[in-house]
Amino acid sequence: MRCAKRIVLAGIMATALLSSIGIAHGATIYLCKAYNGATFWASTHCNQHKAFIERIEEVADVPWDQQVRQAEQGRAARSQAAQATQADTGEHQREMRCARLIAERNQIESRYTNWQWQPPEVINPDQQRMRALRGELSANRCSSQ
Repeated sequence: MRCAKRIVLAGIMATALLSSIGIAHGATIYLCKAYNGATFWASTHCNQHKAFIERIEEVADVPWDQQVRQAEQGRAARSQAAQATQADTGEHQREMRCARLIAERNQIESRYTNWQWQPPEVINPDQQRMRALRGELSANRCSSQ
């Protein structure tokens, strides 16, 4: 009997702790999109308002205004995280493009480092491509190494 009381008391304390730090979820609210494009939050399913579901958010069991505020904050945080991930991906793609351009430039330059004669049919296209590569390297803010 004593053990059961401790478990119940521990459960109540854990629930209070989780709710005090904002982890407990007590309600589900829906971000709905009307047929005309307007968006609104609802506590009931969007189809009851003749709208589409844009997002579903789990929020604490607090007054409606606070639930909407929590949902908006969660939405903004996820949006920022997604943008950061896209920025990291974009930076990675830029670095890969720079590496490819630098490798191509080094390959063209290697034809001329041994001081052997090259026919004009090779030199002219190489000069044109080197001009284009310098422009692309500059536009992509690639390091010159």
